[in-house]
Amino acid sequence: MSNILRYGTAGVAIILAIIILNCIRKNRLNLKYSLIWLATLLAILIAVLIPNLLEEVAKFLGFEVMSNMLFLVAIITLILITLSLTMIVSKQSKMIQLLIQEVSMLKANQKGEKK
Repeated sequence: MSNILRYGTAGVAIILAIIILNCIRKNRLNLKYSLIWLATLLAILIAVLIPNLLEEVAKFLGFEVMSNMLFLVAIITLILITLSLTMIVSKQSKMIQLLIQEVSMLKANQKGEKK
């Protein structure tokens, strides 16, 4: 990996980390939901800043070409992020359903008291 690509990737990862931390600070993003993004950015920084780390890991895992390993890691990371977001949406959907039921019960009690 050339130095220009290495420094460019590190710069983009740092900029994204700053954006995520700024969103957390302004309460636009919860910390627990941003941890997977911050962990991913940290892994990218470690992989970029340690020379030949990716090549050695690819060799160790039996990949002939480092890009194949990177695609696999990217796909697995995206699957984990999607799974995490799906769990969050499912939990919020259940909470919304419970909230709707509670509001409906409160409205029914108010109508019963007015009669």
